[in-house]
Amino acid sequence: MKKRKLSRIIGILFIIILLVLAYIGFSMFMEYQSDEQGTGELVRVEIESGEGVWDIAAKLKEQDLIKYKIVFYLKARNMGAASKLRYGEFELQKGAGLAVLIEDLIHGGAQKENVMFTVPEGYTIELIAKKLEAEGICSEGEFLQAVNRVYDYWFLEAIPINADVKYRLQGFLYPETYAISDDMTAEDIVVVMLDEFDKKFTSEMRAKAESMGKTVYEVVIEASIIERETMIDSERVMVAGVIKNRLKKGMLLQMCPTALYPVTNGVYDKVTVTYEDTQVDSPYNTYRYKGLPAGPIASPGILSLEAALEPEEHSYLYYHTDSKKNDGSHIFTKTYQEHTNTQ
Repeated sequence: MKKRKLSRIIGILFIIILLVLAYIGFSMFMEYQSDEQGTGELVRVEIESGEGVWDIAAKLKEQDLIKYKIVFYLKARNMGAASKLRYGEFELQKGAGLAVLIEDLIHGGAQKENVMFTVPEGYTIELIAKKLEAEGICSEGEFLQAVNRVYDYWFLEAIPINADVKYRLQGFLYPETYAISDDMTAEDIVVVMLDEFDKKFTSEMRAKAESMGKTVYEVVIEASIIERETMIDSERVMVAGVIKNRLKKGMLLQMCPTALYPVTNGVYDKVTVTYEDTQVDSPYNTYRYKGLPAGPIASPGILSLEAALEPEEHSYLYYHTDSKKNDGSHIFTKTYQEHTNTQ
């Protein structure tokens, strides 16, 4: 009888725990989804310059403006607002949904001086760092230190733990024009660029990569080569097709930018590839090592990412610059003899 009674008590306690967890889960879900304008009293909140999302969440919870800090953090991240929250004095209304509170924190408070900063397609971390310093936004060293920190994004999980790469974030700092506020740190800038990649690389693209048996990392590596190989949009899928064909045949890719990346330390201040360049011993150099380079060699734009996911079906294995047109376009050929005869 005692054992039966104890089992009944344990069962009841287990049910109670499940109900409590279910209630908390439902409560967190409802708070995440809420977009109410709010009807309660106005609360004055002071956000200091440099405070992050967790600091802000703690202040909002103290003022009973939110229930769960983790829910606020996730909502801010998913809205792409983590690095856009302003500092200063805010009047926030109780009962307002998270989306409304976050919008208020983005557009209210002290005004920030913004500068527009453009990351061109095909830029590397090394080039981005130099451009940031040249434009007086942050020092090259600060940015390079920031890119070596650990960031929590699903797409970075695809990078092999033992990847022999210079920068693990190479290829994922999306090329775009950004509004950089005067109080943003180098780490904030990195987060903004990673957030942009997260938005651009859609769930459909992720599913397409998986259906091809590719990781997002492999897609970005191929796209980075495509980005550095051609400036002609219509050629991107053709270059992707050549990469596919050569990999399928077990051929060396022999793509010039993969040799130039280590030779130029990522700044691509050299155009012509010499024989000596092709012999450099680097895991990026596809003249020496089969398969894809160890990692991305630049930041690809959306067209190159799409090309890597939709390579054109053809039989070309070679291409070279069309010196007659001299417009950056290429001549594609199927055999090495054709390749040499058209040069």
